[in-house]
Amino acid sequence: MTERPSRSSSAESSSEGTRHTRRRVLATGVVAAAVVVATGEILVADVLAVTAAWTVPTVLVVAGLWWYTYANAAENSSGDTAGSGESDGGETARAYATLGLPTGVTLFRGTVIAGVAGVAAVAAVGGYSPVWAWAAAVGYGVAAALDAVDGFLARRLDRVTRLGGRLDTAVDAFGLLAAPLAGVVLGELAWWYLSVGAARYVFVAGKWWRDRTDKPTFDLPPRASRRVLAGLQMAVVPLALAPGVFDAWMPLVTGVAAGGLLLGFGRDWLYVSGRLRSAATRPQTSSAEH
Repeated sequence: MTERPSRSSSAESSSEGTRHTRRRVLATGVVAAAVVVATGEILVADVLAVTAAWTVPTVLVVAGLWWYTYANAAENSSGDTAGSGESDGGETARAYATLGLPTGVTLFRGTVIAGVAGVAAVAAVGGYSPVWAWAAAVGYGVAAALDAVDGFLARRLDRVTRLGGRLDTAVDAFGLLAAPLAGVVLGELAWWYLSVGAARYVFVAGKWWRDRTDKPTFDLPPRASRRVLAGLQMAVVPLALAPGVFDAWMPLVTGVAAGGLLLGFGRDWLYVSGRLRSAATRPQTSSAEH
């Protein structure tokens, strides 16, 4: 009969794994920042103001992403729900000392999206050109396409972690804020489409406020439509950013896509606040689906 590791030994292993993870986060963060600075020098070395306009915000976003990873390094384990050393099913959670390929892909996606945010800054200081619009379109398109890759690799390599899931959600949400912002500044998207990027942050802030004021908060029932609607935005935004591509149709397409997503958030708020009930809703818990 196999003896399960004690909770203390599991906790020690988790703590050691967290320290190793944080060291790797710091090392890779320095490399990522250096790559961003070098890329800025190569792309726009002839105009100092444009170089700074792209490099500074891009480095700041990358630094924020790596800080978020460092802060949540304790969740770099298989199924550990609360740092207890045990998974959801009661099995001992495995603490990883490395970030792993799936999380590496997610961080790469976040770095590319940081570059898209830098494009918005370039356009804001008057550095617009179709080349920048295409760079934003291709960059966000690549990041969106890789959204399916990191999850597939995590399942395939048996490296599904709470850290990976947390980063994936954060990168997706920021991407749907940064890319539409670039589109608005570049003149490729209407200003109201920024509501798509703001919706999740408003939703999370609303849940936080309900918890803060001791109001009951309910779980969201499972809905496949959430992923579908988010995926639709990720498909529409690169096309909208590309100058001259389906421009005549974009107001209608973006309006339908944004409307569906916002209606979905509105419906989910009714569930969270208890105004709409389903068999799956439970009080005083939170959901990671948004």
